[in-house]
Amino acid sequence: MRYLGRKLLRLVLVVAAVTTLTFLLVALLPGDIAYLVVGPTATPTEVEAVREQLGLNRPMLVRYGEWLAALAQGDLGVSLRTSEPVGEAILSRLPVTIELMLLAQVIAVALAVPLGVLCAYRQNRWVDRVVTLVGFAMISVPPFVMALVLIFTVSLRLGWLPATGYVPLSEGLWANLRTFALPALSIALIEWVALMRLLRNDMIVTLQEDFIAMARAKGLPAWRILLRHALRPSSFSLITILGLQIGTLIGGTLIIESIFALPGIGRLLLTGIFSRDYVVVQGCILFIAVAYVVINFLVDLTYSFLDPRIRVGGRDG
Repeated sequence: MRYLGRKLLRLVLVVAAVTTLTFLLVALLPGDIAYLVVGPTATPTEVEAVREQLGLNRPMLVRYGEWLAALAQGDLGVSLRTSEPVGEAILSRLPVTIELMLLAQVIAVALAVPLGVLCAYRQNRWVDRVVTLVGFAMISVPPFVMALVLIFTVSLRLGWLPATGYVPLSEGLWANLRTFALPALSIALIEWVALMRLLRNDMIVTLQEDFIAMARAKGLPAWRILLRHALRPSSFSLITILGLQIGTLIGGTLIIESIFALPGIGRLLLTGIFSRDYVVVQGCILFIAVAYVVINFLVDLTYSFLDPRIRVGGRDG
């Protein structure tokens, strides 16, 4: 309980710092935010009305206190363009972003785990070298370039999958997955490389341990040694990096969602930037930052659950 209490206290402090930085990120923008919102052709009356609506005519500390009080009630403000509550706009688009992240990570793990195990088992042989070469080639490609390549080859040339568009899950699982296949692949074909290399390196070290030698001496088959005895102790760093990638993808899907016309949080943020909807931008940035912190907190707890030595070390320290 003391270990969990320290982690929760650290989470609260980090979230408090994130909220402060998010507020300052917009509040300290150069120039007058009201002019950025209404545009250069607005009249002084329109500019003053926006200042009054956003509270820009009050001291910064007062605005920050009011903003925190609204956040405590779950109020992220109202869009200046659509008059839609920002919290409702984020929640309505959250399932799209979550589905894209989960599919991308499932594909990345499905590629990384077997290839990482194989490369560790066949260390420095031709299989290991080929997989490493292909991986380094893929990780050097930006996600948006990978997306364009997949659209050109899989959609335009082969006609297997739609290039853009979104079908809700309520209209059919297969139709929904078809619209997410290319966006998820655009991310997964890059994300799997880091996971594979990390798992490969950890498994090479694990395969040199004494308990692996004991399992080999008992005559256990190679697949059982790899999957039952070596994979789990080699997965701790993999889980940590996987959690970091999930947190990063919450905001990193911005370009992918825009390319494939997916109505997720990333596209909402990009639309808010182009339309100069400062309230939407601030709300999206805060949500992405807090989600990243919470996901890393959960990954940290999972990591300590898999390896009790972390909890013991933290308590003794």
